[in-house]
Amino acid sequence: MRKWWGNFTPIIKRILLAAVIVVIAAVIVVSVVLWKKGAVEQEKVSKGISFLKHLEEQDVSEISANISAVEAELNLEIADTNESAVWSKFANAVILGDSRATGFSYYEFVPEERVLAKNGGKITDIPEYVEQLKALNPKLIFLCFGLNEVGIGLWPTVEAYNAVYEEQIQLLMQELPNCTVYINSILPAVGSGLETNENYSKIGEYNQGLSSLCEEKEYHFVDNTQITKEHEDMYQEDGLHVKAEFYKYWAANMVTGVEEW
Repeated sequence: MRKWWGNFTPIIKRILLAAVIVVIAAVIVVSVVLWKKGAVEQEKVSKGISFLKHLEEQDVSEISANISAVEAELNLEIADTNESAVWSKFANAVILGDSRATGFSYYEFVPEERVLAKNGGKITDIPEYVEQLKALNPKLIFLCFGLNEVGIGLWPTVEAYNAVYEEQIQLLMQELPNCTVYINSILPAVGSGLETNENYSKIGEYNQGLSSLCEEKEYHFVDNTQITKEHEDMYQEDGLHVKAEFYKYWAANMVTGVEEW
């Protein structure tokens, strides 16, 4: 005589088999999910490692230049979309320079007391501004000289000009040790401006000299070459001075790379 539970044995076996199958299936699904997740994570890690290796292969100066280029582009876009955001960055800065620099205050972009510039201004004028600078106590000083020095031929060689320029930078650093100095490249003469003085064709050489000086001494250099090419139509008829609408681009380019405000 079969025991009473014998009739249920096949059913129990089927239930247990089904349960085992479900457990195995669950394990397989979880394993696949984890494997896929791990594969994705591994891919991310691999991409990260590749990126780091790429950075290692790049020169530090190249990386810095790329960052500056992106920042400059963003600043120039801001100049078109939110000009006031550009000018607000000059609240604790002073601009020193010649007749072209006077436009910053003449067009009322920067307060007059923060633009120490005059027609015929030269880099050697800096000592006369020292006391005003101390009173203002700016964090940033932007130098916008060069047109008159090159035009007059006051320092006929790049080396001679660099030597005088560095003396003035050192003076500023000594008198205002908490201030950072930025050296603008000389805005070139264009069109009719080049015809008025043959020396203006040498501005590119003097800019290369200033750039080399800044690189050697680790001074901050503002290269205005690209913006003057892109906005040559914003020069005045004399081919030397620029119109009001140019200044926002000049200002945006000047603040590129500024680390502290």
